[in-house]
Amino acid sequence: MNNVFEIINQARRKNKLKRELQDNQKKIRDNQKRVTLLENMLDYIHPTMTTAEVIAVVENMKADYEDRVDDHIIKSAEISKSRRDISRKIRELTEADKKANK
Repeated sequence: MNNVFEIINQARRKNKLKRELQDNQKKIRDNQKRVTLLENMLDYIHPTMTTAEVIAVVENMKADYEDRVDDHIIKSAEISKSRRDISRKIRELTEADKKANK
């Protein structure tokens, strides 16, 4: 019976990680769009139109967004690994519970 509670607990945890992974993927997509936007801005902003400081600010913003995308990609990989580990544990607990009930 303890395995049943553990299986339920692990399944809930797995579902939570799945939702977190989806949220993280959305953040990756959003930040990639921001990077594209800033790249386009850099194409249109020239020193004759604005000061060089504006270009430096935009470049810094772009670098920040790229760093965020990288961070979210790493986090997604970590979450996916956790989900796989939980799936494996659920499978093992389910098999152990089946053997115990026979």
